[in-house]
Amino acid sequence: MREITIPVPGSSGLQARLRAPEDPRALLLLVHGFGEHSGRYGRMIDFLTDRGIAVVSYDLRGHGSAPGPRARVRVERHVRDNLAVRDAVLEWCRSPQANGYESLPRLLMGHSMGGLIVAESALRRPWDLAGLVMSSPGLVVGEKTPGPVKALAGVLSRALPFLPVSTLDPNEISRVPEYVADYEADPLVHHKPVPAAAAGTLLLDGERMLERCRSLRTPTLVVNGSADAITSPVGARRFAEVAGTDHEPRVEVTYREFEGGRHELFNDLCADEAYAALGEWLDARLG
Repeated sequence: MREITIPVPGSSGLQARLRAPEDPRALLLLVHGFGEHSGRYGRMIDFLTDRGIAVVSYDLRGHGSAPGPRARVRVERHVRDNLAVRDAVLEWCRSPQANGYESLPRLLMGHSMGGLIVAESALRRPWDLAGLVMSSPGLVVGEKTPGPVKALAGVLSRALPFLPVSTLDPNEISRVPEYVADYEADPLVHHKPVPAAAAGTLLLDGERMLERCRSLRTPTLVVNGSADAITSPVGARRFAEVAGTDHEPRVEVTYREFEGGRHELFNDLCADEAYAALGEWLDARLG
């Protein structure tokens, strides 16, 4: 296994980590969700590298080991960082030590808030992407949030970015008790309430994405659990309905919903089924 650290210029300390098998057939940039970090994706990275896919991951600003105020970062900042990471990875792929990586098909994959980030990144720069994967994407969040709070989301995120506005129930991420316990014990996970800077922009940017995704040009797989109480499957279903409809022929958008699945499908009781669906889609895209 080849492992390389790729600095991200102009990002105030973000670093990407490449893990690759011998002779990879594709390169995938993986983005984690709110409050967690890239170190929690070992099983996913093993799955992808076993299928011949090189994986780049990084900790979002304010998450894990990355710099920035803890979890108090707007989605737009994360999107700009993602584009900077893509630039840094592309620059490395063009270097002599990469030895052929520049010609590999490139894909984006994001979970939860990471799903929203990669979707926006793909909309802004689709021309070098072969595919997009969104896992439980943050398109419709806070369904239980009171209406007045939702109406003030933008104001609160700007005026009081540190204000705690919601909490995440660890039991909603998975039906596997051991995984929930591991999540709760992880010192790099943000266990405190979600601050307004993140919650407000997630709410507003998710709604905007469901309008803007009509211009999507990248073949996409969207997966969600029917029992996801953190990022509602309503958003994923709507995305799958309208994404790419501004173009003729419409880009391929595949939606898979897993009955009873909670927020982290790849760490839930339906994990084997979710991984199989991901593998089938990747093989169809990459040959």
